[in-house]
Amino acid sequence: MDTDLGNSSSAAIDLASRTVSHALVWSETWPSPRQQPSSIPATRRRARHSPEWRTREVEAEHLRERIAALEAQNQELRAFADTVAHDLKSPLHIMAGYAEVMQSYSSTLSAAEAQDCLGRIRRQANKMNGMIDELLLLAGVRQQELEACPLDMGSIVAEATQRLAPTIQEYQAEIALPQVWPLSWGYGPWIEEVWANYLSNAIKYGGRPPLVQVGTTLLDGFVRFWVRDNGRGLTLDERDRLFTPFVRLDQDRVEGHGLGLSIVKHIVEKLRGEVGIESRLGQGSVFSFTLPAEKVFLAEY
Repeated sequence: MDTDLGNSSSAAIDLASRTVSHALVWSETWPSPRQQPSSIPATRRRARHSPEWRTREVEAEHLRERIAALEAQNQELRAFADTVAHDLKSPLHIMAGYAEVMQSYSSTLSAAEAQDCLGRIRRQANKMNGMIDELLLLAGVRQQELEACPLDMGSIVAEATQRLAPTIQEYQAEIALPQVWPLSWGYGPWIEEVWANYLSNAIKYGGRPPLVQVGTTLLDGFVRFWVRDNGRGLTLDERDRLFTPFVRLDQDRVEGHGLGLSIVKHIVEKLRGEVGIESRLGQGSVFSFTLPAEKVFLAEY
């Protein structure tokens, strides 16, 4: 992770903290709320309810919120750096190992063994490429400013399923889709990523064969989209960890649900929605997300 970015964020936190302290230092001389109003001079009681006082209080509260947001971002940056260092290093080690085998035993390896080594190297390279694409997408979600648009959800889901065609064929999955899609607002390319992630997980970690049902539910001002699978289901502990940002992809995560679901969470929340999971062991899982049913303004998240 870029050290300058972390340092600038820490400096911003320090500056904001000093600003809050400066804004509130004069308020420390005020009596506590337990003191009787009669013991407070009338001029001070009037000043405390003055527009200037209220403005300072509002500004101080905004600064507190900004400090909390910066501290959360710093924590995510540290976890982000750990994820990149660990999860990209693992396939690199595997690739290096097979390359070393081919170099050391090039004269004795059969053609089939050499092809096997090359195939394993290629798969690890594809894995790394997928991780990098996910990380770039997440960075774009955090930084990009955009305007919500009405979504042609049928076309978006069709694009996602087309991308997953090889996986659908490999697992012989059946996907049941709604005939009608309610109007919702968001950003099409990001929502396609959400569907691709949910559907891919439902196929790979569903039953055999995977039976995937997609549906919608109208809520007050929102539309809930959901994907139900026929997998083994998840424990309460597994559900609690699913959307945790930057959990390590091969240790602390639930198998098959790692950085991808963290990205889904960032996308949906930036679009003013929420993610959800309902699951019980032996009864499959339902992954969901909500989007506004009306146009919203997407301020910086």
